Amino acid sequence: MHEAHIVEAMVKQVLEKAAASGAKKITAVTLAMGEQCGFDEGCVRLYFENFTENTPAAGAKLIFKPVAQKLTCRKCGNDFERKGSDLNCPVCCSMGFLNRTGKEFYVENIEIES
Repeated sequence: MHEAHIVEAMVKQVLEKAAASGAKKITAVTLAMGEQCGFDEGCVRLYFENFTENTPAAGAKLIFKPVAQKLTCRKCGNDFERKGSDLNCPVCCSMGFLNRTGKEFYVENIEIES
């Protein structure tokens, strides 16, 4: 349920950007969504459909672009993608720590008809 306010704000932003571009219809919205953002894709999709009802974005295709979680090696500073439960750096085998990559949730692209 915590997705509701975020998706509502995102829809408002999409509608404002489209209106500023002179769009008559929004046909697709691409969202970058990190593996660790904590949002459920099904909930985001449901809220998107509800909040876009009776707007120029009604019926727009919602596209999710996954963003992999990354770690940073404590020893050599290498950034790398987490592979399952393995937290070890592929360069030096030292343990990595979670960085902010993979927690994203933002609008990457809006497709419109003018």
